Parts: sequence; structure tokens; C-alpha cells
Amino acid sequence: LPMTIRDAYKMRTGSRVAIIGGGPAGCFFAAYLLHYARESGTNPEITIYEPRDFSETGPKACKGCAGILSFPLLKNLVEIGLPIPEEIIQRRIERYTVQSPHTSITISNPEKDAEIVSVYRGGGPRMSRCQGLIGFDLWLLEEIRKRGAIIERNTVSGIHVSRPMEIVVDGKRREYDLVVLAAGVNSKPVPIEGLRYIPPQTQTMAQDELEVENAEVNSCPSDVVEAFLIPNSGLVFGSLVPKGPLINVSVLSKNEPPMSVGDFLQHEVVRSMLPDRCTRVCGCSPKIAVGSARNYYCDGFVAVGDAVVSRLYKDGIGSSLLTAREAALTAIRHGFSHRDFKRYYRPLCQKIDRDNRWGRWLFWINDKVKDSRIFLWAQHRLIGDEQINVRGPQFFTKAVWGMFTGSYSYRSIARMTLNPISLWRLLAALLRETTRSIFHKSSSPRSLHIGDRKVLILGSGFAGIYVLRNLVPALNKNENVNITMISDENFFLFSPLLHEVAMGRIETRHIAYPVRRLHWRDRFNFHHECVQKIDLRERKVITATGAFDFDYLVLALGSIADKSELNFQDAASVFTLRSLKDSILIRNHIIGLFERASMEKDAEKQRQLLTFVVSGGGYKGIQLVAELRDFIHGTLLKLYRSVKPECVRLILVEVEGKIVPELHANLGSYILKHLKGIGIEIKKESRVTGVWKDSIELNGNEIVPTHTLLWMAGVVANPRIAELDAKKDSIGRVFVNKQLDVPGFPGVYAAGDCAHFEDQSGQPIPARAHTAVRQASVVAHNILAEIRGRDKKPYCYKRAPEMVSLGGSHAICRVRNLWLHGLAARLAWLAAYSLLITGTYNRIRILTDWLISAVFGRDTTFLRLNK
Repeated sequence: LPMTIRDAYKMRTGSRVAIIGGGPAGCFFAAYLLHYARESGTNPEITIYEPRDFSETGPKACKGCAGILSFPLLKNLVEIGLPIPEEIIQRRIERYTVQSPHTSITISNPEKDAEIVSVYRGGGPRMSRCQGLIGFDLWLLEEIRKRGAIIERNTVSGIHVSRPMEIVVDGKRREYDLVVLAAGVNSKPVPIEGLRYIPPQTQTMAQDELEVENAEVNSCPSDVVEAFLIPNSGLVFGSLVPKGPLINVSVLSKNEPPMSVGDFLQHEVVRSMLPDRCTRVCGCSPKIAVGSARNYYCDGFVAVGDAVVSRLYKDGIGSSLLTAREAALTAIRHGFSHRDFKRYYRPLCQKIDRDNRWGRWLFWINDKVKDSRIFLWAQHRLIGDEQINVRGPQFFTKAVWGMFTGSYSYRSIARMTLNPISLWRLLAALLRETTRSIFHKSSSPRSLHIGDRKVLILGSGFAGIYVLRNLVPALNKNENVNITMISDENFFLFSPLLHEVAMGRIETRHIAYPVRRLHWRDRFNFHHECVQKIDLRERKVITATGAFDFDYLVLALGSIADKSELNFQDAASVFTLRSLKDSILIRNHIIGLFERASMEKDAEKQRQLLTFVVSGGGYKGIQLVAELRDFIHGTLLKLYRSVKPECVRLILVEVEGKIVPELHANLGSYILKHLKGIGIEIKKESRVTGVWKDSIELNGNEIVPTHTLLWMAGVVANPRIAELDAKKDSIGRVFVNKQLDVPGFPGVYAAGDCAHFEDQSGQPIPARAHTAVRQASVVAHNILAEIRGRDKKPYCYKRAPEMVSLGGSHAICRVRNLWLHGLAARLAWLAAYSLLITGTYNRIRILTDWLISAVFGRDTTFLRLNK
């Protein structure tokens, strides 16, 4: 063009600019034009023609989009002094959950500082109870007005390409130096004379808003967008976007006619994500641009936003900003002639259009693979690995996040997923999932949940502590799993050694390890409280200080002594061994009896004082009576010389026909022979039928004068477990399946003495410490599997090595085909139990106690507890 003509298309002070459309594209163009004009020292006159009132409710005041603002858009607005105020933001989106019949994958934002928010475009849904909402478009238009733009509520009925440009408003023509078409594809088309402008191709989608009942607002995730991949449905995408007390529904399908919101909401996968009570309060069928316009610029005219090209399916507002910014920059720095727009503006529009071609290809692939369960499982595994290992590259996480949010270009998404490393990982995952599908033949859906998961562990015994030990170190901090343990004791008690504490071989506190001293104590919470009630249906645990809700619950409260068989008149002579207090009471009682016996002259009364009856011939009963015999003959008789050894009587009572029924018959025979050899009376097929202050009754016909009954005859589940509304056995333990979770209550596990687990023969396995430890490992694995969307594994019961301490330097031990007894077995027993003790500090103290007691004798201190 001749220089004089080109000068006519230069922006200068007083240049008149008309923007047709006051939506985001028009406001962005005005904002950037004013921004760049100030930098260049010019001051154009800007008029925005927008007939709509964005404060009104319903589709007439909005475009009908989901209203999600991406991080690049928010960043660009801040750069030109337009940070979004808090009252505009409805929700901050932290995660996307991809739902399908086969998988559920929760993806955290891979860009930790990149914020995504949801907003309303207009004044809110037309039939909603929500009043006074401020939409994004209204706020943006008002900000542009404050910066000097003129807002006219008139409709432009035509554009005439001439020199200067003309627009028709109310039947009258108005002249402008530059006319900007910013009316999107959902606005009424504006005829353009003198230019063969062809608008972009469009596709119709369905939109609605769901209003949630007030009682259920808090139950809805406030920062999670639910996206859906439904096989064989023709659905391109469907989503549920939280917006305060409402949920936006967006549906785009390739079917004719397109899928409606009603059909989408009726799908089983979608319905499972909705609250029970919600109402549709709006509804529209907006168009979205899926192509690019042609002939969208000429001398003194340019189209921006949806009127020229938009990001395919996602981040339309963000692409409107990009086109508006580039057009404004071109007009200020170069000019607004046809040549200027072709040279400086068209390349950006072409770049967006080329990127959309990558997008069409990616969505085509997505449409094909979403019908494949194997592919979805492989994708699930890959994303799960990346979410857990946040230090590595997150190609697949970013790809899925970008496909749903528009945070990355489609071309960059293709690069992330098609590089050699990603393709190799995808191939490996497909092979693994294909193999798993063939051999496991499991069709159950998987779920991967990242963030805000609550794990509640009840009890600090073997099961509870070992779930904690296996779970906490394995969790990645990115998973945001909140773990809480509740226990009425603030320590872990190594209960297999209680009999040695009771008999003075080990100091009392050395088998107690404080929970708060665990190495990873900063990664879980501990509450020293008693559980008052467990409500599995409401998923709450009640304590004296309040209620704790949970996503995953571990029942590990242990058991209590079963005294239901006892018919006793006086409980003062009955002792159990379940706690440190019990061990102190037993030791005090024994030492007190020897004090009394040492002053008793009557041999019969002395014999009555020194008769000790142990009821229960299991592991605990045998170890206790053997340790009691060593305590008396190895220590007490040396200190109380007036007591006659022949007055001491030890009796072991067992209901069954043999002691320790779980043991091999040869081992049981050896134990029986050894106990008889050291002077312990064995009464098999006998039971305690009565208890009085100075005697007990056996089998209803034999009276044994004694002041001591050590009750080791059985246990029942903790009362809080016995109260549960779940299937239980005769002693109150809840039935569990092979994965150790409680049937009918997802996410609830039981282990140790709380769980009724049957072996291959259909018999419940015995409650032992090693059983609780192994079950705890499986429970921790399965909780992690649920969180990470992996396969849970079953618990396989295996008989552990059989070890029984017989006091002093004797024990029996069987490890597969290796049989030991005597001193060798005792050393093996000491080594095995010392390795199980929690904490190096406690392990050293216990080893020292064993050594000191062997050299200097046992502790015989009487610890008075009532002072």
C-alpha cells in the first residue's frame, strides 16, 4: 500500500474502535488495546456494543460453558492488572477424577502452583435459590468500563467494509477506524457486507446446573471435577463441575441427536457420583467452535475469540484471550490493515488451528481406547505410578490433566505420550494388564484416589502398630492420606513377654514402647482415648472428645479375658494376664502370699497360701506356669527360708484331652513330660467350676484350697467389636473375607483378635501375635491398593514356627522339619522374640534384663498400687 494509505490504518490518539460483543473476547481485546496503547503513548476511543445484561440469570446471560478458568488465563489476567476477586470464584479445582465402568482415577494438579477455578458466566442458573451471584463476564465488563471503554447496550445489525468502517446500530450507520467482531458462535450472526467472512464450524452440546439440597452440600467434593469416559456411548466428554451449592453438567457427544443431560445423568457410573437429592435448575444447548473461520480480517476489521478460532473443546476463554491479545498487539504496534493482520495476527490463529488438529487426533484415540478395559487399566496403572512417584516424569498424568483442563497444548500432550519412554511404559503396562486379565480373570472396577483420604486405626497392639509400620512409610506425601490411631494405651505392649514381667525376669516398662516415639511420628496422628462406639454405617468412631470419620478403618482393638465360665463368689483370687497392670498385680500377689506364708506356722495353711492354679493349657498357660515354677524355686524359696518347698503346689488345668492342642503331638508329649518332671500337676479334661476366696472347685466335685487362680482359659473380642452391626462369631469377632475386609462395609478391615478368619479347613485360625503381624501387612497393602487403584491381595494363613518357653534354659521349637528342645530351643526362642521387639532401645533393655536375671536373680519388689 502507498505510505499515505498505510498511515490511515495506524492506531493513534482519537482512533475510534468498535467492539461487537462484550463477552470475554471483546473485553480482553479492549483491555490489551488500552494496555499497549498506554505503552505507546496513544489513547484510542473504544466502544463495546453488548445488548445482554450479564447480571440476569439463565442461558440468556451466559455462554453456557462449564466456567473453568485455566492457570495460563489467570496468570495473563494478573499481568494486565485484572486479578479475579474472591467473590467471583466459586470453587478452586485441585483434582480431576476420571470415572468409567472399569476405573476411577483421581489426578492431582501436576503443577503445584497452577491454580484452576470455576466461575459463573452470568448471574447464575435461572431457577436456583442462589441470589446475588456475580458472574465472570459482568465483572470483566465492569472492569473494562472503569478503564475508559464506553459500554453501549445496543445491538449491531450489520457491518459494512469500507474506508472508514461502518456499523449499523438502530438503523443508523456509525463510522469507526477499526471494527472488532468479538461476538461468539452463540450470539446472533452479524451480517458483513464487503467481506466473505465464514464463521467457524460448530458442534452442539448440552448443559445444565444441578442444585444440591442444603443437607448434602458438605458431602459433595468441593475441589474435584468428575469427568466420565463411558464406553459405547458416543460421548466425547461429560463432566460434573462443582460451583458452590451447585454442580455444572457438561455433555458433548458425537451422536445424532446428541446425548441429553437427562440421558447422561441416568447412566449408572454418573448416577453413583451424584448426591441423593439434587434438582436441575437451568439447561441449554450451546454451540462450541470446532473449526476456524475464513476471511476473518481485512483493512480495519478483525475477528477475535470464538468468531475466528477456539481451543478444541477446552479452555475457550483462554484461547479468546490469546487471539484478543495478539490482535490488539498487532493493531497498536503495526497497524490494522489487511497486510498487518495477515503478517502478525494470522500465524497465531493458524497455530491454534494446527494444535486443534492434534486435539482431534487425540480425542479420536480417546474415543477408541475408552471402550477397552485393558487400555484403561494400563492407563490407570501408569497414572497411579506417576502420582505416587512425584519426582519422576509425569507424562501420562499431565496428558490426562491437559486433555480435561486445557492447561497444555494438544501438541505438547502428543509429545508427552508419544515419546519412546512413554510408549515403552505403555506397552509394558498393556502386557502386564493383559497377563493379569488372563490369569486373574477379574472384572471388578479399580479406583485411584489421591488426596484427602482418612485412615483410622483403632488399637495400638500388634495388629494396629504393624498396620501403621507398613502403611506410613509406604505412603508418598503427595497422596495426602491422613492417618490417625486411637488407643486407650499410649504405648505398644509386647504381650508375649508379659509372663516374664509378671515373674520378675523383665522390668515392667521394658516391654512397652511409646507410640509417639515411632520414627515416622510426624506422619500420623495419635489420640490417647477410649473408643465408645463404632458406627460402620455412618462411618464414624465416637470417643469422649468427639467423633472421627474415616474412609478406611482398621479394627485392631484386641480381646479381653473371657470369664463367662467362672462361677465365683470372690474375684480377689482370680487374675488374668492381659496388661502391664495385670502383671504387676500377679507379682505383688505372689510376693504377698510368700510374705504371709513365711510367718505362717501351720503347714496346711502355708500349703493353701502357696497353691497356685493356672487354668488354660495353651501357649500362655504353659509359659506362665513354667515361669512361675522358676520364679518360686529359683528366687523366692531362697529369699523366704521359712517357707517349706514341699508346701508349694502348682496345678495346670486344661479342658482338652491334651495341652496346647495346636502343637504337634510329639511336642505336646515333651512339654507334658517336662512339666511333670519339674513338679507341676497336670489335670487334663478338667475345668474350674467354682471360685471362692480360699478355694476353687474342679469338675464340680474336687475342692482345691488356694488363694490364687491365674485365668488363661480363653478370650472374647473387645466389647466395642462385639457391638458392631456386622456378622460375628460366638466370641464377638467379626467375619472377614480373604482380603481381611468386613463384608458389606467397604474400606473396613479387621485384624488380629478382632477378626474371624477361617483356614482352608474352615476352622478359625488361632489368635497369635505372629498372625496379627502378618495380617497387618496384608491390611496395609490392601489399603494402599485401594488408594492407588491396584489389586488387593488375600491373606494366606501359614503355620508359624512352633515355639514354647518352658522357663529357665528349656523350650521347644519346631521350624518345618527342624526339631529342637532344651537349651538350643530356648536360645532360638530368645533370638526370635528379641527380633520382634519394637525399638532398639527396648530390645537392648530386654536383652540386658535376661542377662541380669540369669546372673543376679529376678526382681521381687512389691509395688503397692493403692498409694
